[in-house]
Amino acid sequence: MKKAFSAVSVFPSLLIASSVAFASDGAVMQLSDVSDGVKQIMQEQKDFPNQPGQHPGQFPGQPGQHPGQPGQPNHPGQPNHPGQPNQPNQPNQPPQPGQPTQPVTPPVDTTAARRDGMRDGAEKGMREGRREGYSDGLRDGEREGRMRGTTEGDTAGRQAGYREGYTVDQSAGTQKGNYDGQNAGTSNGTAAGQKRCYDEGYTQAYNPAFAEAKKLGQQDAASYASGYANGQSDAAVIEADKGQKAGYQAGFSQRELELQNSPLGAARGMGRAPGLTTGIPIELARNGYATPEERRAYEEGFNEGYRNAYRRSYEDAKRQGYNERFTSAYRMAYDSQFSISYRNGYTAGKEKGYQDAYNSAYNSSYNEYYDEYSGKEYADKRAQGIVNGNADGQKNGFAAGCAEQTRRGYADGYQKKAAEVYPGAFAAGKQSGIAAADKYYSENSVLKVSNVTFYDENGNGKFEASENVMMRAEVSNFGYQKSETLAITVRSERGEITLVSDLKAVGVSGRSKAAVSFAVGKLYDVVAPDADALNVTFVEKGKQVGEARQMYTRTNANKVAVVAEDEADVTKKATWFFPGKVTTLHRGDKVIVIGQDGSYYKVRKSEVAAGSWGEGFLKSDKVTLQ
Repeated sequence: MKKAFSAVSVFPSLLIASSVAFASDGAVMQLSDVSDGVKQIMQEQKDFPNQPGQHPGQFPGQPGQHPGQPGQPNHPGQPNHPGQPNQPNQPNQPPQPGQPTQPVTPPVDTTAARRDGMRDGAEKGMREGRREGYSDGLRDGEREGRMRGTTEGDTAGRQAGYREGYTVDQSAGTQKGNYDGQNAGTSNGTAAGQKRCYDEGYTQAYNPAFAEAKKLGQQDAASYASGYANGQSDAAVIEADKGQKAGYQAGFSQRELELQNSPLGAARGMGRAPGLTTGIPIELARNGYATPEERRAYEEGFNEGYRNAYRRSYEDAKRQGYNERFTSAYRMAYDSQFSISYRNGYTAGKEKGYQDAYNSAYNSSYNEYYDEYSGKEYADKRAQGIVNGNADGQKNGFAAGCAEQTRRGYADGYQKKAAEVYPGAFAAGKQSGIAAADKYYSENSVLKVSNVTFYDENGNGKFEASENVMMRAEVSNFGYQKSETLAITVRSERGEITLVSDLKAVGVSGRSKAAVSFAVGKLYDVVAPDADALNVTFVEKGKQVGEARQMYTRTNANKVAVVAEDEADVTKKATWFFPGKVTTLHRGDKVIVIGQDGSYYKVRKSEVAAGSWGEGFLKSDKVTLQ
């Protein structure tokens, strides 16, 4: 195999593209696109917003659960918190001599950082889950197809045999079923009749009582006023923060687009955004998360989003690979097991015949007595239901009406205050975002990989056995600082290729573009002539900056034999009489056929096979040709 090499050249032109992946047919897939699966995961995180009338953080696990967060004052003495007396006002304490007053730093709201981290993690998790799930699915489909085929072949064989013993002992089953059905029908019918009478009485009284009480609750002025005040209080904090963050992100994205559309190599004045530091990931800078609390929240959200998306994508891809291998393995195992299990069917059929006769008699008797007793009138239960239904209806109806009033007031108050605070917060946030983008790009490298292509070494358009597989790509640095070395990892989905490890590309200078080219692997001399896919990732400072996947078709001019059974001997002579053993092969091993002598193939060891033998003879009935 040729030694891996790299070549880097700088282009003056601008690459105005996000990270992209190229399919085998030349189509371009934006790596930044969020798949439907990612959108679904992100939507699930949004399915639990604060309901009107609830304060953020009211329930564990909901957004806003941060003690002391702005917009969430403590409320001593609330009706739903008995036993908390109002605290008297405390007089202001003057500072002690020699002790200067310390400023109080407000807590940091990390909700948005966590949300954006979940989004970015979900994107990465989906990509990696799809790649790894497909490979595992192929393996599991082969194993479970054999297992399930054996199991279901056994079941089908038993079912085919049981029919001959089905009619034995049916009369005994009928007699026992009649007796048991009568007893159960009488008992259960009585209980059902009593419950029916109670439920009818309860519903008869509950519905009108609920409706009348709800109307009263819907006119409750105190509930509306409480909701209106809470809505305004929440909006003053929430909408100001939302507007600032949305404006920041809009400004950052606007300036990023300007920087990536300007010619590489061009310099410009850079603003300053206090609080952002060199070396943080661009996802944090883009969203304005500069504090340690926000970074931790982003990383936690990223990990959670990655896990959720990885699991779903992994399962979908695994299912695809599983289905490809399952059917053939299932069919072979099923056919083999069916004939073996047939003789056990007679006993199973005899037991099934008895049970069916029992069930038929039981059901008939049960239904007769159940209908008789469940249809009777139980007046005492009906009266009890009326009393309870009326009391519950009045209580629940008034509470429901008050809740509607509270939600209506909250929505009105929130909307009014939001319209006042959001626009100004958005404008201020946008200017901060523009300045932050300038600062980040001036102090960091910002890499994007494009035009990734795998091609064959001799350039004839065919990926042939024993041939090196090559890769070329373009790496653009839109930042003003030189990047660090890029680590490049290539993976094959079906294998049978020796991949080069520890591929690297030198750092790319600021505001420039470089081309890289490598020999990434060599195909086995016994490679199967079918389709495969290569996946490549580019990583700088532990952060993935690009990836691509390309399908390709492999060819093999060699005549390859696959060993079909264990303990297949390779001999020195093409004869059964003192042939002389060279080595022993096992099921699945591959060799290259270089000749034939009667019922023997003359074979050569593969370049990638274990062992020190070279050539020998192998019985043709112990192998299949690839």
